[in-house]
Amino acid sequence: MQAGGLAARENEVSVLYLWITMSRAHFIGMTRSHFFPLLAVFGLIACQAAVADNGQAEASTVKVLSYNIHYGLGTDGVKDLERIAQVILRSGAGVVGLQEIGNKAMADKLGELTGMRAAFGRAKENDSGYGDAILCKYPFEWVGRESIPSASSSRYQAMAVDVDLSEIFGDGATVRLINTHFDWLDSIGSQEARLATVDVIERAFRAGSSLPMILTGDLNANPDSLPLAKLAGRGWSQGAPEVELLTWEATQPDRQIDYVLVAPELDWHVMSVEVMDEPLASDHLPIVMELQLR
Repeated sequence: MQAGGLAARENEVSVLYLWITMSRAHFIGMTRSHFFPLLAVFGLIACQAAVADNGQAEASTVKVLSYNIHYGLGTDGVKDLERIAQVILRSGAGVVGLQEIGNKAMADKLGELTGMRAAFGRAKENDSGYGDAILCKYPFEWVGRESIPSASSSRYQAMAVDVDLSEIFGDGATVRLINTHFDWLDSIGSQEARLATVDVIERAFRAGSSLPMILTGDLNANPDSLPLAKLAGRGWSQGAPEVELLTWEATQPDRQIDYVLVAPELDWHVMSVEVMDEPLASDHLPIVMELQLR
């Protein structure tokens, strides 16, 4: 038990002790001058216990990272998975969505370097090649993967796991993490593919589920684009950041195409969202959101 919860339990014991003492006395010989001060003390201790519990809940958050790692190839031309792992660890995130993973072996290696469990999502069925990955330091269960529309020569996917966050938010606190990489061209076909991908994600991973949702991904779309408007219409939000979240290109970022989104908005309190200053490890910058489950 953490310190805040322990203090609250100790206060509750103190309240119980006072109640027992009062009951045993049967209020014999107790005048108003005795009773009301004792009642005030009883109420004060009860309030302190509630404040301690509430303070503990307020302190409980989870950090989520979305990062297109460009297969570990940095802007300096060096391929270095250990450098990518250090960026992940420096973020403090316990839930991580990664895009542009070379293969399952790369995902497993990053899991080993960060001390997290890894799950790999292949971009093409029955193909051991590239895709995306999820790293997580909390227990999780595989939900599945789905191919998503593409008008380019590349192929993309969306993957999902259910993450047990009970150690942060209490028993039964399970959330669904969806990680993806949208098609990237500026063509009309790619634009339509990105819009259609929103529908695939909704049907594959949200339909019939009441779990709180997190979406990480390189969506290849600006915040004022049609795909982001469609996601917002389905209840996805990145809160109300106070600054622009510029994630690409890493050395001179001028736009946001990488996201951490949550839904339904009422299930979450977005404590903060920021872009990490890391211009070397990949051609994208990592984006981190700190979240509290309501």
